[in-house]
Amino acid sequence: MGRQKAAVITGDIINSSALSNAQRKKLQTRLQQFFTGCAEEYPDFKYAQFRGDSLQIQLTRSRKAVLHMALLLHSYLFINSFSIRLGIGIGDIRYQSSSVSLSDGPAFQLSGPLTDELRKTGEVIGITATDAAFAAEWQVHSATLNYLLSRISDPQANAVYLQLQDLSQTQIAAVLRISQPSVHQRLQACGWNVIHQILLRFEAAVPAL
Repeated sequence: MGRQKAAVITGDIINSSALSNAQRKKLQTRLQQFFTGCAEEYPDFKYAQFRGDSLQIQLTRSRKAVLHMALLLHSYLFINSFSIRLGIGIGDIRYQSSSVSLSDGPAFQLSGPLTDELRKTGEVIGITATDAAFAAEWQVHSATLNYLLSRISDPQANAVYLQLQDLSQTQIAAVLRISQPSVHQRLQACGWNVIHQILLRFEAAVPAL
């Protein structure tokens, strides 16, 4: 099989050993809901869970959407009282198994170790690639995202989660039952404008890899 370009997310639930049985059940339900939504939107979406608290997501044709998906997953779990670290690797797949967790190639070899490194540093998101210039640039952008995500509040995360679904501020206000100016304030306070610019940069840069 020839090499196929891919984006891979490796995720670990933070402090999963401290979760009660009820929390674990809630987490699994939320993850399944998220995966179902992704599968409906992206035909090339594949995922696997392993060890109960870890997951991998693979995108091929929709590689440029992987950062958007990672931020959506992070905010979705955050507002449900869970935390996750996410390592994104951009590269090739050299072996495609029927199970994502058994597939291999640079995209996987970058994503998994990056998530392990995030565990050591205490950060929650990292982006890298086989392309050296891209990897250097996204080390900086990853640092910016970590700075913003480490300071986000529950109300701000709710607004970001809905904004990532392309809702208008008026629509977000209706969902959250607050005023539109309050939505604007929450998004401004958490640095949404910066997050949005990073997303646009990612979506523009990935197709060239």
